Amino acid sequence: MEDLSWIEKTKNVLRAYAVGDAFGMPTEFMTRKEIVEQFSPLIGELIKPEWSKNHSNLPYASVTDDTEQVLYLYRRYLKDKKVDAKATADCLRDWVLKTDAIQKKYIGPSSMEALEAIENGEPIEETGKKGTTCGGIMRTPAAVLFKACANDCELAENIYNCLLSTHNTSEALEAAGAYGFALNAALNGSTKREILDAALIGGRILRKKALLEHCTPSSVARIKWWAQHYKNCSIEMLLQELCGVFGTGLPSADVCGAVFAIFCKAGKDVWLAIRIGASCGGDTDTIAALSGALCCAYAGGDNIPTYIKNEIFERNSILWDTPWNHRI
Repeated sequence: MEDLSWIEKTKNVLRAYAVGDAFGMPTEFMTRKEIVEQFSPLIGELIKPEWSKNHSNLPYASVTDDTEQVLYLYRRYLKDKKVDAKATADCLRDWVLKTDAIQKKYIGPSSMEALEAIENGEPIEETGKKGTTCGGIMRTPAAVLFKACANDCELAENIYNCLLSTHNTSEALEAAGAYGFALNAALNGSTKREILDAALIGGRILRKKALLEHCTPSSVARIKWWAQHYKNCSIEMLLQELCGVFGTGLPSADVCGAVFAIFCKAGKDVWLAIRIGASCGGDTDTIAALSGALCCAYAGGDNIPTYIKNEIFERNSILWDTPWNHRI
């Protein structure tokens, strides 16, 4: 495949992220058993939201808060030419107001509490001390994609400032660091082994930056486990292990571990990654979005069926509002 510009890579990755989000939206917080019984062991088509536990109020093929937050922050970082922690919090508050995020139950209580605390004058280094869930890793692509970083220090600082206001904890920062460094390595043409090594480095660097060390599972440990064992797992066994042993819920380590398990198995098959993410149960929209984006960065493009992409892009106006050509 010919070498793509950073702009084209960014466009491809964000679109794969949005498709994964919309594709995983209807099954969010269903169990693996419910998904198999109601749909298929490996979902292959968009599901109507009327089947959804969480999003029956959304139109067919809609993206969720995952895509909305990433695109809001991506545009803000492009405009500012940097990732600033206070600007991130301001942008998230703007998103809450403009999208009815509270009414849609799009924003978690810890993030909302953190944003309110900032408005009340609390130090931004303190407001994210309860944020251990996946809201941080979910929006990490915005901090990675808005510019090509010169070195690991710059990349780590961007990821840290993206999470600081709401997710300043060891679990959240480790997961975001692992994903952000892996995504950056994939965008720069690294091999699968190099991408996984970058994830281990990023997870360790960001974990050290946390305000609080939590007694929680390690994303780095889970990535190392999947890197060693994925070849011996069929897709069905991988799904069983994810939902039955490791978990696919809201904790950052759950989401991060699931994303890297899927990346190890799917590799450059972006469509397979999204389908596995939507089929695993738990936080399916976030897992499918992050998995699809990482596999797309690694592949340099995607193999998502055109009719699926068309359906999602025609449904979601926010996807047409991103300034793809406004680059640093």
